[in-house]
Amino acid sequence: MKRIHRFVLLSLIAALFMVVASPAHATEDSTETEVTESTVAPVQISQGEGPAVEVPPVVSEVPEQPWTARFIYPAIVAFTILLILGLIIGYNRKIRNRYEVVS
Repeated sequence: MKRIHRFVLLSLIAALFMVVASPAHATEDSTETEVTESTVAPVQISQGEGPAVEVPPVVSEVPEQPWTARFIYPAIVAFTILLILGLIIGYNRKIRNRYEVVS
């Protein structure tokens, strides 16, 4: 196997590993327990009194993107572009040095 072929093969394997492994790092451990509404019928309030404790409605926040989506994925794309450009430039240099135009 030629040297450039080994380099391309190892680069593709490394890129594949990063793509496969990155979703595993993107998952977050959720330690919060979810609060669900009860299906039990509400208790009747006697004598028109209000509830003992007012509970404000739960506001759900939009979760922030994980760090992998913000940093790893753009880095993989940039690395891939640089790798392809480097291979194209290296290939063209190798071909130019190999052949000469005879006039």
